[in-house]
Amino acid sequence: MQASVALPGYERLAGTIPVVHPPRLREKARGLFVLLKDGAEALSGILEIEPPELEALLVAEENWSEAPREGRRAYPRGLPYFTRSVRPPALVLPEELTPAIRPRTPATWPLVVWHELAHAFLLRGEVVRVPAWLGELIPQAASAAIGLKKGLPLEEHLSGVDRSPGFTVRSFGGRAGAETQMAFQNLLLLLGAAAVEKFGVGFLARLFRALWEEKEIVGEGRAEEILSDALGSGGWEWLRSRPEF
Repeated sequence: MQASVALPGYERLAGTIPVVHPPRLREKARGLFVLLKDGAEALSGILEIEPPELEALLVAEENWSEAPREGRRAYPRGLPYFTRSVRPPALVLPEELTPAIRPRTPATWPLVVWHELAHAFLLRGEVVRVPAWLGELIPQAASAAIGLKKGLPLEEHLSGVDRSPGFTVRSFGGRAGAETQMAFQNLLLLLGAAAVEKFGVGFLARLFRALWEEKEIVGEGRAEEILSDALGSGGWEWLRSRPEF
């Protein structure tokens, strides 16, 4: 395990979630610092927990292959991720997002940042294997919740999402190209945003804690049960009414 996310010549913005960055991306790093601060404060309030020990690494295009990661191969360029291969764990964010991440609106970058931040919050505890749709719904719903709290133009962003990609979040096969993977994530964002609007943010804390308490691999039936229980009264009926589900 590496001891630091620092890359040669990179600078560091100190704070609750420090941001390590190349000098030429100083302004973008400052914006990222604010997004992380806002996101961490919002998630801490929603979940009633302290932020995890964490750093962020804003990576220049030419340094992408040197970014910390699990495994030897560099991750796809422009695709943000969370890694526990360093101490403290790190959010690795690219200089430019991959073109596969759509739609592109003023909300795109904040939602991506908060999505990865939510993964870090969830993985501060032990989480057993769950179906992909549940594992990704959580950060999508969390990012939507933060966006709504911070006045992000979320409706404008969601209006650009394909609502009928030919599958639901539960029928998605998993192995697919970047565009289909993005369509899957966007369906989850639609579902997560709708859940926050319908049930409020309280279900997120219940969902986080339910997954931290699970000791066995979670199958499809159990995943549906966990989610509907977290939503509360009327949750299962509402889920069955949603075209994304």
